[in-house]
Amino acid sequence: MEVSEQQQQVVPLLAQVLKMAPADLDNLQPDDDLREYGLNSLSAVELIVELENHLNIMIDDDNLLLEELSTLRRIENMLAHYV
Repeated sequence: MEVSEQQQQVVPLLAQVLKMAPADLDNLQPDDDLREYGLNSLSAVELIVELENHLNIMIDDDNLLLEELSTLRRIENMLAHYV
């Protein structure tokens, strides 16, 4: 399955938040559950901050749910409302 350009932008930020090397996420697929890679409520907030800073956006509180960030595809769908 192809990873979109936007998802490719998210992976380095995700790796940073999860304290992993980006290469550790090379096999990450768009629908893989990021919670299995260690994403939790605290790291989800960190990811939101990184996304906001990197993309120069402000994400609504309604999108601050861990479920909204549980896969690359969900993150991409959520970001589509902002970029």
